[in-house]
Amino acid sequence: MATSSTPSTSTSPLPCLVLDYGGDQRATLFGVSDGAHRACGAEELRGKRAWPTSHGWVLACDPATAATFLWNPRAPPEAGGGRVLALPPLAQPSPPAESLRALSGRPTGAGGCTVVLVEPPHQSTVLCIPVPEGLCWCKRVISDLASCRGRFYYFHSATEYGVIDFPPAGPPAFGTVPMAKVPVEAVHGHGLHVPRGDRGELYKASVVPRRHDINSVASVAVHRMDFAFARKKPVRVRSIGDRAILAGSSSCFAGWCPAPEFGLQPNTVYWMSRKDKRLHVLDIGTGTDQVREPCKGVAERKKLGGDGPQTLSRADPCWMNATWTV
Repeated sequence: MATSSTPSTSTSPLPCLVLDYGGDQRATLFGVSDGAHRACGAEELRGKRAWPTSHGWVLACDPATAATFLWNPRAPPEAGGGRVLALPPLAQPSPPAESLRALSGRPTGAGGCTVVLVEPPHQSTVLCIPVPEGLCWCKRVISDLASCRGRFYYFHSATEYGVIDFPPAGPPAFGTVPMAKVPVEAVHGHGLHVPRGDRGELYKASVVPRRHDINSVASVAVHRMDFAFARKKPVRVRSIGDRAILAGSSSCFAGWCPAPEFGLQPNTVYWMSRKDKRLHVLDIGTGTDQVREPCKGVAERKKLGGDGPQTLSRADPCWMNATWTV
């Protein structure tokens, strides 16, 4: 179980999965450490479109007013305005819930941070928010976005990764760096980049389903993207120690979490599957798969004041992390 010092969203221990119904209805939170469902108690997010990030902060926008802000789920409710960092308003209509997103660093650190939001379906529009200077729109094809050491990385080709840099003045600079593609054992394999801030390194977690049963997992692997050395290739990591990786679909971020501190199993990947809507707890060392069902019993519920069912507004549940970066 999570310790008493575990931060929460007022009603659920972190990390948790967010089951979003949209509109003014409260989202449902699934606490990973205790397996319980709770209503989201964050009034700041009610009626907002929200994009949790791997850095712990949540990017949110009011669809009615375009008011945009970063929200810190770890700050207690009594912190008041200390939980919210205002951003320049997004254009109407708000970007889709499945948009990719990443922060360049700690929002409250010296110099602030840059927010990058990439819209589906083809990940071709990039919204850059250099906090607090303003907005910048760019047109690029981007997939699997992640940040590391203040730079943004994305998959570009089998031999290169795309890079977005933000100079002190002027528009963002787009370039590439050499990097071999992480080997995937099957066409239907899934992978997400995982920035680890304490080491300034970028990793990739990959999950491959079984050939004849896409709802079960054949293998899990973690690679370190070795940009710093001449070989420029992914290096297989056999253990991540007492850490856990939280991951999911392409629009669901991947992030790190210190496992014992937050009631998670160490050396594991917690993978929220888009296919079967189940949470797979994958041991990196042994490859074993423990399955949980965070959507069971809550995937549909009655509309408030109506007779029809209210379904999830997102394609997938998304993670809300417990820590800024570990």
